[in-house]
Amino acid sequence: MIAPCIDDLGKRAEKGGGGESEALRKGLLSFIEKPILESYPEEGIMKRVFCFLVGISFLVSCGAKQPKVDKVIEDGVEVVLNHLEPYVLKGQPSRLVINEETRIDFEKAEYSGLGLKEPDYADADSQGNIYVVEQYSDSEFFIYKFSSTGGFIKRLGKKGQGPGELQGISSLVVNENDHILISDRSAGKVVEFDAEGNLINETKVRYVVQEVVPLENGNYIGRRTAKDSSESRKWFVCLFNADFEEVKKLDSFDMSAYVPGKPTPGTIISFYWRVANGKIYIGNEQRGYELWVYDLEGNLLRKIRKEYKPVPYPEEFKKQTEALAARQPAMNLVPRQDMPPFNSFFPDDEGRLYVMTYEQGTNQDEYIHDVFSKDGVLVARVSLGKYGIMGRALNHLRATATNGNFYRVAFKENGYPELIVYRMAWN
Repeated sequence: MIAPCIDDLGKRAEKGGGGESEALRKGLLSFIEKPILESYPEEGIMKRVFCFLVGISFLVSCGAKQPKVDKVIEDGVEVVLNHLEPYVLKGQPSRLVINEETRIDFEKAEYSGLGLKEPDYADADSQGNIYVVEQYSDSEFFIYKFSSTGGFIKRLGKKGQGPGELQGISSLVVNENDHILISDRSAGKVVEFDAEGNLINETKVRYVVQEVVPLENGNYIGRRTAKDSSESRKWFVCLFNADFEEVKKLDSFDMSAYVPGKPTPGTIISFYWRVANGKIYIGNEQRGYELWVYDLEGNLLRKIRKEYKPVPYPEEFKKQTEALAARQPAMNLVPRQDMPPFNSFFPDDEGRLYVMTYEQGTNQDEYIHDVFSKDGVLVARVSLGKYGIMGRALNHLRATATNGNFYRVAFKENGYPELIVYRMAWN
């Protein structure tokens, strides 16, 4: 263990590290290769021993040196600067192992009569029960509950206009009490059910707010459109109080390029947020590859910035864009030059953030995900299977990591959906 470090001192001397490093290297070698009493007079032993210990301390400290994580401060906010490749940090797990635990194949006879056609994503409660969401449902219900092993339990979220009934879903969250919180974009309300689907509470949204997520402090986060001409052509992510009075704007997205009569670049917009572990995460492609992290009061805590290589707009997306443009000529759709830096992201129970890029993964049906630590440092790049319906207009793909599991809704080659649950382990 010592010899390679001593050799390294010699290399430093050759590169201009100074004569002191070379002298120390030679002295240590001499000390190790010969007994002390044969090499040095008695009166110099204590001095030599002291030097030897200092040298060893120097070598140990060099060996323990950690790579520096690049950071800057902008307007009083920490910005973590991540590069193309992950940082290698001592004690930080960097390898993800996933093993399939449960697969629900909706083509099978036991599920085929449920009415699920194009499920979008899934979430789970603390008991491992799984809630599959179909946002654009043609059936009587929007939510399907399964056991952790895939057994069907019941359907929730009946279509209708009465109390506890839904007209459309823009988000579903399972909270710490295993209550199901649903944002109904069409009816303009937030509905809370218990795990059995019994209505607990229903709150009307005061004006058009979509993708509403209730927060632990009693407030809400959601996206709204412009309220007047001063905010024309923008989307806003805002905090709202319990009465849906706006508390704070957190971010905005300029929609001026997405209006009739102008060339509209593609069908994908990366303006996305998630809430987990007492934090709000927002990504906005108009800033490039940069994620903002807030606390629940709307205070900006950190910016996570990353270098990336643009991915050209794929041929399959060009065909989708052209087909949609033919059906809706007023949108004046044109293919993008490059894909956005990311599509969406999801957190796990330990505060890691998994960001789905458009880089091809290890297998044809996988994408590379950048994994950031709870401190915003890129620690791994992992290949995970595709999920959701890629290419649906303005649609973000959603996966979930909770209870130590990774949940993804995928589609087989024949078009039938399936839900796959994997056990996650970091080492």
